[in-house]
Amino acid sequence: MTRMKESGIDWIGQIPQEWGISKIKFTTQLNGRIGWQGLTSAEYKEEGPYLITGTDFHNGTINFETAVHIDEKRWSEASQIQVENGDLLITKDGTVGKVAIISGLDDKASLNSGVLRIETVDEIDRKFLYYVLLSDEFWMWFNYTNSGASTILHLYQNVFDEFTFTFPQKNEQQKIADFLDKKTAQLDKAKNLLEEQIQKLKDYRASLIYETVTKGLDKTVPMKDSGIDWIGQVPEGWDISKIKFTTQLNGRIGWQGLTSAEYKEEGPYLITGTDFHNGTINFETAVHIDEKRWSEASQIQVENGDLLITKDGTVGKVAIISGLDDKASLNSGVLRIQTIDEIDRRFLYYILLSDEFWMWFNYTNSGASTILHLYQNVFDEFTFTFPQKNEQTKISDLLDKKTVQIDKLIQIKNEQIKNINKQRQTLIYDYVTGKRRV
Repeated sequence: MTRMKESGIDWIGQIPQEWGISKIKFTTQLNGRIGWQGLTSAEYKEEGPYLITGTDFHNGTINFETAVHIDEKRWSEASQIQVENGDLLITKDGTVGKVAIISGLDDKASLNSGVLRIETVDEIDRKFLYYVLLSDEFWMWFNYTNSGASTILHLYQNVFDEFTFTFPQKNEQQKIADFLDKKTAQLDKAKNLLEEQIQKLKDYRASLIYETVTKGLDKTVPMKDSGIDWIGQVPEGWDISKIKFTTQLNGRIGWQGLTSAEYKEEGPYLITGTDFHNGTINFETAVHIDEKRWSEASQIQVENGDLLITKDGTVGKVAIISGLDDKASLNSGVLRIQTIDEIDRRFLYYILLSDEFWMWFNYTNSGASTILHLYQNVFDEFTFTFPQKNEQTKISDLLDKKTVQIDKLIQIKNEQIKNINKQRQTLIYDYVTGKRRV
């Protein structure tokens, strides 16, 4: 049985008697791009040495397909961050704490200012330290160190110097790293399989919605040409209309603009794009505004059953309000869609979720900038197809039932992924702190 001793670190507790404890500054050399070595995106090249940034970290290594390039002269300026295969890296800005060991590098490479290179002393196995930095041994220290800090966090080098971790003799470090390589690969394989299954379910859900809102429930009905390239044929008897003829689109305009300085602790809700969740609105995340501000614009005073769509930020999120227990209004990034009697609101909700909308949107925005908007005057021209209202209602009822079933399966698989992630994290932590031995 392993004899244990107190580590003196609250979030680690006891460790094996023979294990060491050290600050990372005594076991590594941390190197980053500093001072006049700063680079700007204007200096990026089509070829030349790679410049590794935080966005290139992927599954514990570096994706060189996404990496930009720099001039050879810029690469040569800082030898301490000229990296090679086997080097251990960690991000200190952006998404902090992503870790990678370089592999597959076929050219010279350097780091941008958001990435640190970690060179270990002979007593520390680099792959073992990689797992330490992936584990809660690091994250509990990081969260404790940053408690009370701003939401924009950094891994400052002088602070990282003080990170304290535990380790056995190097031969045991290597055994732990080899064991964790094997076990995490098994867990990752199971996770990848679940992710593939989720994607297939999402694809099926999208296909089901599109086929049902454009082809109907009765597949024996004769078809006619819709005149819309991305829809093709639709059942005979279906109508075709622009959304401006079947709805009233309302949004916050002009002097009605609000700023975050006006948000309140209580009062009418202000619905923003970040409050859209699984086809409805999450009022727990919604902010509040003054009653006077709510009263200024009756056309965006919303209620349960109202159909909404985002026009800015993440464009095209759709929701039907439910569970609203107070007055509510919209910010400038959200539109309210009021349908005429001939259109079932839930049917239009599914239209806007489907590829019937998205193919139109992508066609309309082809060649546009990467920052997209759903301009109201453009949205007015969106053309869709629809049957008689009683069939719209039947379609909506069917899709309500089927999508709920699919969403439950997706939720189950997402829970399984969460459990795998938790199991993976616990496994790594237990072995790099000596709670379990190889």
